[in-house]
Amino acid sequence: MFSKITLFAACCLFFTSCSFNKEKDLSIAFSNDSSKIVFAGIEEANLFQLKQALTNKTVSANLVNIVQIDDDFPDKDKDIDGKLSVVGNDLLFMPDSALVKGRKYLIRTVLQSSFGKTSDILKSDLGHNIKWKEKILQR
Repeated sequence: MFSKITLFAACCLFFTSCSFNKEKDLSIAFSNDSSKIVFAGIEEANLFQLKQALTNKTVSANLVNIVQIDDDFPDKDKDIDGKLSVVGNDLLFMPDSALVKGRKYLIRTVLQSSFGKTSDILKSDLGHNIKWKEKILQR
């Protein structure tokens, strides 16, 4: 119960970035040396909220979820632990262990997420759950 409330509170903090003004989209990519994952395109007001939210370990643990995908054995997918930090205008995920070359990583985040898109609103098909932003990156 507590984690659902915490996740909901974290999402409410970051939904301000889900305005109808689509100037910036969230970009998820590896850093130049492929040792970190960079979340770019976050607005300044949201960066300020992020800096404060990252001090709460429960909230920061629910912001980003990274899984190493094993195509041969899907049941052996493994969660990647690491730390989040705000550097400049970007959010960086620094894994505790090095990212393996040739592996795929599923990145899921609630940053700039929503309960639905405009087409969902028009169809009255909004859900009660957040639609996570997902991207698969291959190192």
